[in-house]
Amino acid sequence: MYRATGLMRQPKAFTGLARLARFYSEIPAEGSYERLVYDKLAAKLAPQELVVKDVSGGCGSMFAIKVVSGEFKGIPMVKQHRLVNEILADEISKWHGLQLRTQAPK
Repeated sequence: MYRATGLMRQPKAFTGLARLARFYSEIPAEGSYERLVYDKLAAKLAPQELVVKDVSGGCGSMFAIKVVSGEFKGIPMVKQHRLVNEILADEISKWHGLQLRTQAPK
């Protein structure tokens, strides 16, 4: 039996091996890197809402971040994103991707 994964088809046996590889990947301390990112944003933006989530499966290469902060009032979304990118420049350089949502409080 074959199972579709992305654009490639792999035998079902291989998909189980991939799951095992992810299970045994070495993560320093689960959530500690998320906490570092969270703390950096919290210190600079004093957010009313802040969510930092590793969406890479635990390897720390892709994050989804949502920031609601009064610092964003009257600032276009592009500039809000630039501000977050400046704060996290060192971290972002190590990542594969970032899903970023920003907004001012309503």
